[in-house]
Amino acid sequence: MREMSVLVGLGLDAVQLLQVLQENGGRRLYEVAHALLDDHADDRAEISDVKVTNVEFDEDCPTEVDIEFETSWRIYRGCEDRNTAGREHQQERASYEADGRLVFLVPLARKHTNPC
Repeated sequence: MREMSVLVGLGLDAVQLLQVLQENGGRRLYEVAHALLDDHADDRAEISDVKVTNVEFDEDCPTEVDIEFETSWRIYRGCEDRNTAGREHQQERASYEADGRLVFLVPLARKHTNPC
């Protein structure tokens, strides 16, 4: 596992955090969403959109945040019949750090799969 961080700003509540993460089609979460993709093991996937649907702070540990989002992705492999696309619903926990960053634990980077 490795850490990935997303700068969101200091002292945000759940509603404000949701708004910040939804800006620009969820662009702040693109790298995190890419690292978390489950349906394939291909690092050529391109994220088209990340829709954040819910942000909730843990009542017992207020620095922990659960974030629900849907990731739209596509892979161009150069062969029309091998190109793929899809959507994945994801829920991840992040630590909301004192410096205004969300820190996610994500899997190590994937290696290229066989090219077309």
